[in-house]
Amino acid sequence: MEIRVGKCGAVLFDLDGTLLDTPGAAVPLIRRVVARSGRPMPPAHRIRCGADRPLEPFLAGLLGVPPGHGLVRLSANRFQALFRERVLPVAGRLVFPGMPELLTDLRASGHSVAVITGRSRAAAQELLGAAGLLTKVDLVVGDWMTPRGKPSADPALLAARSLALPPENCVVVGDAVDDMLMASSAGMRAVGVTFGVDGAGALVAAGAGWLAASAAELDGLLRPRVRHG
Repeated sequence: MEIRVGKCGAVLFDLDGTLLDTPGAAVPLIRRVVARSGRPMPPAHRIRCGADRPLEPFLAGLLGVPPGHGLVRLSANRFQALFRERVLPVAGRLVFPGMPELLTDLRASGHSVAVITGRSRAAAQELLGAAGLLTKVDLVVGDWMTPRGKPSADPALLAARSLALPPENCVVVGDAVDDMLMASSAGMRAVGVTFGVDGAGALVAAGAGWLAASAAELDGLLRPRVRHG
């Protein structure tokens, strides 16, 4: 079934795990940072799910120390340096197949396109630029731009206001439970992609009304087709 967002509708994309496979690229870097800290190594799935979360709170949880602990800032600096050195130069290779074309086609067919991420806006723009996607989106909503981040409705509602659209005319696309919860809280429809962090069952339980396993499937859901006959 198609999601008819209308000619003036908006599609609000998550970044990590939805447009790019940064979770996969970040795992070895986070493991290296944790190893250097001397703290116990957390399970792999816990490391992978944090690619789109605010960095310092995420690292504090992994390291088992308070958010203001000096080890958190040191580890965050180490991770950011590794990310810029090893991930940004190859960001274009991390873009999921078909995503650049989908973003282009959505805008060409009259939809606004936004990115909502747990990264800071500057970090998100840096990553999108390195991946060749920054010019394909109309808006980037990053961490600290709203009183609360995902899974609250605040980032999605800010995107809707910025695009001058009602929430019901926006669709959220993401790979994580927090994306689906954000959409539900904001009164928006939610599409879960199954090639990122969380599985189909978790996405549906969190509010996904549709699932897509590729950019091509997303295209079929988001862009109405003209039928003849």
